[in-house]
Amino acid sequence: MTFQTDGIVVRNQRIKSLYFALTIHCPPIAEEVRPGQFVMLKVSKDRSPLLRRPFSIYRSYRLDHPERRKRGSLLIVYKKVGRGTQKMTEFRSGQKVDLIGPLGNRFSLPPFPSSKNIILVGGGVGIVTLYSLAEAARGHKLFVFIGGRTAKDILCEEDFRNAGASKILIATEDGSQGHQGTVIDLFLSWQKGHNKIEPEYIYSCGPVEMLKALANAIESQKALCQISLEARMGCGFGACWGCVVKTNDPKKPYQRVCKEGPVFNLRDIVWE
Repeated sequence: MTFQTDGIVVRNQRIKSLYFALTIHCPPIAEEVRPGQFVMLKVSKDRSPLLRRPFSIYRSYRLDHPERRKRGSLLIVYKKVGRGTQKMTEFRSGQKVDLIGPLGNRFSLPPFPSSKNIILVGGGVGIVTLYSLAEAARGHKLFVFIGGRTAKDILCEEDFRNAGASKILIATEDGSQGHQGTVIDLFLSWQKGHNKIEPEYIYSCGPVEMLKALANAIESQKALCQISLEARMGCGFGACWGCVVKTNDPKKPYQRVCKEGPVFNLRDIVWE
C-alpha cells in the first residue's frame, strides 16, 4: 500500500562531507517499505523547487522494533548536490515533511534457510540503497564492495560490518582509501583471487557507467543480478513517463524506473 502522508523530522545531521542522514518519524511508510523501494519527498513548502525528489530508504524501523524510540521511523541518507537537497539540509527537528511511499518494486531475496554467496556492489550514494537488503539477508554470506571517487564518498562501511558482512572491500578512484581504481576493477580483481567463491546473487546500485561495466564483467557468469536504477522522476508513480529505460522485453521495451523498477534484472537492460 502507498501513502501520501506527513512525517516528522526527528534528526537531520551531516555524516560526512556532503552527505547527510535524515530521520523521519512516519509509521505508515516505515511499516510497509521493503528493500529496494523508495519515497518521493517534498523538499519545500513553496514551489521552489516544484517537483518532489526520490530517495531510497537506508533503514526503516517497523512498529515491533525492540527500541521503542526508533519505532515507525525512516532513515534517508542523501548527498547535497543541488537546490532540492540544499533545502533538505535546512530541515529541523519537529518539522513536518510531505512524503509519498513506499513506491516501486523490491529486491528478490535468496530463499532461506540455505546460505548463499551474495555480492553487493555500490558506487557513491548508490550503496545506501543496498543496506536494507543486507539487513534482510542476514544469515547469507555477504561480500560488500563499496566505491567512490575519494575517501569522502565512502559510506556505510561500519553499518555493513554490523549487518554481518563476511567481507567489505573498498575502492576509490584517487586511491585515498582502499584499492585505487573503480569498484568494478576491485570486484574483478577479487574474483580472480577467490575463484572458489562462486557468486550466486549479485545486487548493485550506482552510476550508469558502473552498472554498464558490471554487466560486461558478469556476462559469462550464472549469478542472478538485480540492480536498482537511479533516475530523475517527475511523479514517482508512472504517470509522467519521465524516467523510462530501454529493456530487451519485446512486449514492453520501454519501462518506467519508478513503476516497473527501480529494481531490474541487470541482463534485461539495453545499455546505450
